Amino acid sequence: MYKKILLFSSILLFSACSVKENSNLAQLFKKDDIYHISLMNTKKAQLIASLETKALLTATYLNPVFDHIECNEACQSNPNEEFFFVGVYITDSEVNEFNSRGYSLKLNGKKPLGIQKLEKDDPLRYQMPMINNWSTYYKVKFPKVEGNDLNLTFENDRFGKDTLTYSKKMKPLFESLKEDLGR
Repeated sequence: MYKKILLFSSILLFSACSVKENSNLAQLFKKDDIYHISLMNTKKAQLIASLETKALLTATYLNPVFDHIECNEACQSNPNEEFFFVGVYITDSEVNEFNSRGYSLKLNGKKPLGIQKLEKDDPLRYQMPMINNWSTYYKVKFPKVEGNDLNLTFENDRFGKDTLTYSKKMKPLFESLKEDLGR
C-alpha cells in the first residue's frame, strides 16, 4: 500500500516538473505581479460600535500598481494625485456610500478631489484583491501628498474613525518580514 502511494506521488511530482509553460497547470503556479503588488498595498478599516461592525472599508493604494500595469486613459496616474481603489460596506444600508450619512474619507486630512463609482464590470475590479459582492467600489482621487507617509482616514460622526497607513516607498517583502520579526 505504501509503495503504491510513494510511486504515485513520485510520478505526480515528476510529471508536474515537466509541465509546459503555456499549459493550464503551469498558470496555476505563475506569479501574478499586479495582484501581488495590489495585495501588498491593500488594507482594511472597520468602524465598530457596541461590538458590532457598522462599516467596513478596504482600500488599495493604486499609484504603485499603476507603475506595473498597462493603463488605459481611465486608470493613468497623474504625478500630482494619489489614487485609491476603495470598497465600502455599511450595515443596514442599501447604498454603500462613504461620502453620505456622516461618513467621510480623508488622506492626510484632505478631502478627495474626485470619487468615481465603478460598475460591476469595470476592468479595475478584476485586478484588485479582496473583492466581494456586497460592497460598493470606487476609484478615489486625492491631491498629491508630500513625503512618504499616507494616512487614509475613514470616519463617521457616530462610530468614530479608523486610519490606514501606507508608504509611497514599498520595501521588499523580505525586509518587511525582518522588521516584523524584530531582526
